[in-house]
Amino acid sequence: MATLNAIHDTGPDIEPVLIHTQDELTGFVDRVRADSAEHDHPPVVEFTLAQDPWGSPVLYAGIGRDRGFVQYLPPGGTARATQGDPQATGMAVYDLQGQEHLVPAAQQVPLATVQALLAAYLAGHGVLPADQPELHPLDPS
Repeated sequence: MATLNAIHDTGPDIEPVLIHTQDELTGFVDRVRADSAEHDHPPVVEFTLAQDPWGSPVLYAGIGRDRGFVQYLPPGGTARATQGDPQATGMAVYDLQGQEHLVPAAQQVPLATVQALLAAYLAGHGVLPADQPELHPLDPS
């Protein structure tokens, strides 16, 4: 398996959390979920490959108590995101490293879907297949 960098805090001395195994990934998500209960908006975690953080696909995961989202940005490829209720309107507010991050409400899915995509990203060495059924191309507009 790959080693992932997970970044969700800010500050000059903050180092990425290194994730090597599925158990470490599960534990990390559980900690972020618990921490999110204390804040107004759930956090967004940025995941990259530790071996090549600037050349690997970036995965942003919103991790709330019960819901979240995934945005997958492969270099030179098609950006994709989760699709929850297509009738959902408006924007959901998340916290991306101390800044407000607006996400279309329709991208929110059950947290189990977020966790499954994170597990696939780790198992796939930072790559998700183009036919990953939970991800849909982002509208470029």
